Amino acid sequence: MLEKLSASKSEILDAAAWCFMTLGCDTASIDDIARHLGSTKGRIYHHFPSKGALLSAVQLRAARFTYQAVAPVADASESPDVCLHRMSETHVMEVLRTLPYHKVVLQSYASVTPKSPTEMEQDLLIQLRKEQRCYAQLFLRVIEAGMVQGCFKPQDDARVSMASVLTLLNAPLFWYQIRPDQSESFDRMVIDQLADMAVASLR
Repeated sequence: MLEKLSASKSEILDAAAWCFMTLGCDTASIDDIARHLGSTKGRIYHHFPSKGALLSAVQLRAARFTYQAVAPVADASESPDVCLHRMSETHVMEVLRTLPYHKVVLQSYASVTPKSPTEMEQDLLIQLRKEQRCYAQLFLRVIEAGMVQGCFKPQDDARVSMASVLTLLNAPLFWYQIRPDQSESFDRMVIDQLADMAVASLR
């Protein structure tokens, strides 16, 4: 569930996500984030003791954004193909809405891992991995149900299908750019097309 944050902490995370996305996880510093906020480093350190802790918190919030959006529409009473389509639409919509956070997650896979993460950083990363697994299970369950009910073609390992669907739905992280003149109709087309492709790939 999405953690309730103070306005100050939420602003810091938003600023951090933007700076990590635009400058790179390895390059962006606490000074950069403070400048983006128009604030002092002390305000950031009041909530996050290190850059690593702040980066981990951004990643964890990204996972929670999508889980909070998608979990309510994962309806086991619906036909699995209909359910998966709605989950896919919701996932892409939320990724576009909170794009900087998710681009940071993508970048972090290629970033240099701190040699000696603090205990807080380790705890945040453990929580992140746990919540990512819980989120993947939402998709795995509906895909497995679809294979049993004949909506989707049976496969030897549904986990491969699940991972491939999530990779497809996260494709905008590689090419989508935030633009002031971006039209809602374009975003809607991206959402619909990727959801259609996700369901079609399993039939």
